[in-house]
Amino acid sequence: MIEKLFFKMLPVQILIFAMGSVNSIVDGAMAGRFIDSSSVGVVGLYYSMINIINASGAVFLGGSAVLCGRFMGRGDIDKTEGVFSLDMALTFIIGTVLTLISLVIPGPLATALGANAELKGALVTYIMWYSIGILPMLFSQQIAAFLQLERQDKRGYIGIAGMTATNIILDIVLVAVFRMGIFGLALATSISNIVYFLILTPYYLSGRSQLHFAASKIRWKLAPEMLRIGFPGALLVFCMGFRGLVINRILLKYAGGDGLSAMSAFNMILGILIAFCLGNGSVVRMLVSVFFGEEDRNSIWQLFSVLEKKAMALSALVAAIVLILSKPVAGLFFSDPGSNVYSLTYKLFMIYALCIPMVLICQVQTNYLQAMGHAMFVNFVSVFDGFFAMVIPSLILAPILGALGVWLANPIGIILTILTVPLYRVIYFKRLPQRKDDLMFFFEDFGVPHDDSLFITIRDNDELSHTAERVQQFCEGHDMEKRAAYYSALCLEELAGNVIKHGFTPGKRDHSLNALVIIRNNNVILRIKDDCEPFDIRQIAQMVRQQNDPSANIGIRMVYKIADDVSYQNLLGLNVLTIRIHDRDLLRLQKTDFLLEKTLARLDPDLHGRFNDTVFVVQKILSRYRLLFPEYTDHSELHSMTVIDCCNRIIGLEQIARLNADEIYILLEASYLHDTGMGISRKDYDEFKDIFGAASYFDEHPDAEICDFVRDRHNEFSGLFIEKYSGMFDFPSPEHTFAIKQVARGHRRTDLYDEHEYPSDYRLPNGNTVCLPYLAALIRIADEIDVVASRNPLVLYDIGLLTDKDQIAENKKLAAVREMKMTPDAFILTAETDDEEVEKSVEEMVSKMQKTLDLCRDVVSQRTDYTISQKKVVLKCKRS
Repeated sequence: MIEKLFFKMLPVQILIFAMGSVNSIVDGAMAGRFIDSSSVGVVGLYYSMINIINASGAVFLGGSAVLCGRFMGRGDIDKTEGVFSLDMALTFIIGTVLTLISLVIPGPLATALGANAELKGALVTYIMWYSIGILPMLFSQQIAAFLQLERQDKRGYIGIAGMTATNIILDIVLVAVFRMGIFGLALATSISNIVYFLILTPYYLSGRSQLHFAASKIRWKLAPEMLRIGFPGALLVFCMGFRGLVINRILLKYAGGDGLSAMSAFNMILGILIAFCLGNGSVVRMLVSVFFGEEDRNSIWQLFSVLEKKAMALSALVAAIVLILSKPVAGLFFSDPGSNVYSLTYKLFMIYALCIPMVLICQVQTNYLQAMGHAMFVNFVSVFDGFFAMVIPSLILAPILGALGVWLANPIGIILTILTVPLYRVIYFKRLPQRKDDLMFFFEDFGVPHDDSLFITIRDNDELSHTAERVQQFCEGHDMEKRAAYYSALCLEELAGNVIKHGFTPGKRDHSLNALVIIRNNNVILRIKDDCEPFDIRQIAQMVRQQNDPSANIGIRMVYKIADDVSYQNLLGLNVLTIRIHDRDLLRLQKTDFLLEKTLARLDPDLHGRFNDTVFVVQKILSRYRLLFPEYTDHSELHSMTVIDCCNRIIGLEQIARLNADEIYILLEASYLHDTGMGISRKDYDEFKDIFGAASYFDEHPDAEICDFVRDRHNEFSGLFIEKYSGMFDFPSPEHTFAIKQVARGHRRTDLYDEHEYPSDYRLPNGNTVCLPYLAALIRIADEIDVVASRNPLVLYDIGLLTDKDQIAENKKLAAVREMKMTPDAFILTAETDDEEVEKSVEEMVSKMQKTLDLCRDVVSQRTDYTISQKKVVLKCKRS
């Protein structure tokens, strides 16, 4: 499988690198044959500037690719569009600066590029007319990459073909026919860049694109991170640009214009000469980045076996072909075989042909170490290989051997670069290599044992149906807490199901989907890999947004909420979605998880069974709240589960032993039923409304609707609902019904100090007593602090679709709350927003929560023997 995947990806990568040289080759050939040999040197002098321009674009391209993959994996459309808008803005800024420099000070720029008096005039002309295509060129680089994310690869290929054809035709017309010289050469290239831009851009003006540019969407605060991520990948190109400046000066001094022209011709065709090596390196980086994340040492070894046995043999074949074609290629640029410039060019091609297998080794090593996370070393190699490895030998040999000394600096520099890796290996391990794994920079514990990974191949829905059960059994077999195992399994099943639904061709089994679960050092990795259509960046959000059932895709929602990292990669036909969850978020076995449920099951299996029956019955009832409140925050069973979890943690291990089985049962029932009033039927509403003074309410609020009244009194409606349907829920006695009703009502507004409403020792028929104020205080706090973004309907639908102004504001506020942590002393909310109004709203919400906490603590302190240890609600607000 590794070999098949490798050779499936390789041709496309080779083509990407080779296509970039087509225009340069055409320009060089036209310059050498229809202008003069010195004009090839002029184009070569500017080649260093082109490298710097490309490197600038590569910084943005590399950074935006990583950030978009991160946000796409999470289904965060806003941030993905924010990165897209930021990328476009930065591209415009740097492109404008480079264009202005070229237009305003072309003379000093030509001098900086190494032009002597003879070449400066022609280079100034080339710079000025090339400059009008800089912005289109930079924009096209970025847009082409984003079109791949939009699944518009064909448009990108059409753009490349259009650009190449335009350049060839215009070169022939302007240079060969109309003899416009260096001016025509630069103008042809600029126009071809504009054509490329005009082919790509209309897609983003058509309204069909998923990403949209807007100044208001630009995430300026992500700029430093984008630059940090993208710079290492562009560092080599930057260094090569500056290396070109130095080498050009060395050649002009020791080999004259012929040496410069020969090097220029070589640089123009270099992209094709090393496209095979660069393509191999790119594939290695992409594949190893996936294998490294999975600690899949076997796949890495298989990949290097393919490289050793087949890629190296192919590189030798490429070298032989280049060696054979050295004379014809030199003749492409310089037609006189007897000229000095022809001889120098031919020798350079011959020498470099012998270097190609070594270039492959160098590229594989560097890209492998980059994928393995050795960033500092890769940065060092980028500077060393990109500048010093060739410049230093050239400075030593050129005074002695002339141009030949510079040519020989190529193999010398490549060998020196290769030797840096064994030296780094010794430094890294602080010893000489002792094991085979040392060669791959594997520590002894690198790699996931077979027992700690589960690999599943899914070809259809029948195989999918068994996935969740297998994953859950695997997770529980590794001591993962039951709920975490359940949601992990469900998340993987839902993601795989979505791939089958949207990506598999009906009636065919030609697609493949691999699911992988890895548990290592109490961390979990969930990975989906498929060969279907490239990932739709809106797909994850739409999976939930399009559902009316709030419990749909519960696994994805719960796991995404706590995931440490979610990332997406498209490996040229292979989609890889990886979810990493740290033990602190998922696998830490909290002793309070399911504390109430477990304790009740142990103390009274009968009451526990009654509670389970309630859970089954109440799910559809709770989900009905959306009929009245389609834009309201989550009041489904997900909210009830969160309330119970919060109660578990507030009670803690010390106080749980003081609660009897009836108190636990009443608290669990009330937690599940406290919001049933939000989804009552019209029949029940008509029966209950007059009890709460509906007529007077609507007299006082003439613009109010039924949903407003229900929302305002929903805790009271819940109480009457519980009382009316107590038989359906099979409560043990009327006294149990009263207690459950009061605790459920107590989640808002009721007077917890009232001894009549909330007796602290309410007696049941079996002789047990129930501390109603403590139970009601617990549920009131738990309900109040369930405000994190996962409760926000943004995960169910787009806020932009809301119409109720109050709910728009409410949902924006809740969307800002990213996390709620509970410590023994405080509830800590982390919020993230750039909107001052939203920030103020969150602060007001926290103030209200603090008042609720203070009240509940006081009630529990004055009326019970229990305690609530949390004293403060702390807000940590940061800018997004």
